[in-house]
This record gives sequence, structure tokens and C-alpha cells, in this order.
Amino acid sequence: MGQIIKVRCNGTIKHVTEVDVDNAMREDPIARQTNLSSSSVPERIVLRCRECADGRVIVTRAMIEQARQQNPSR
Repeated sequence: MGQIIKVRCNGTIKHVTEVDVDNAMREDPIARQTNLSSSSVPERIVLRCRECADGRVIVTRAMIEQARQQNPSR
């Protein structure tokens, strides 16, 4: 189990979803940018909310980098 961050979904209820950063990176995310050579971390990863059908959880590169700075051992 990798590093966990908590992110709110963009659905109507705004559930707080725990996202395992390592698993999210392994799911072959669709990058929302044209130039991938700048970093191996995509600009953002969009996942489905586990609690509701209409919500999406958006994890940005900044969130991942901040989580890694707080726990540099991973």
C-alpha cells in the first residue's frame, strides 16, 4: 500500500475519497496535457468516486508532489 491522500470528489455531495497515489499512477491515466516529456507524473489523474455515481476525483501533479515532499521515504 502506497501513500494515501484525501481528495474531495466533484459530485453533488463532495465525498472525501482516500486515494493511494502509487495505485493511481499504475492505472494508466489519461494525461490532460500535450507535452509528457516534462515529467513522468501526469498533470492530473481523474478517477471515479467510490461513494457516488456522478462524482470524479481529480488528483493533480501538485498534490502528488506535495504528498511526496511530506513523506520523502517513498
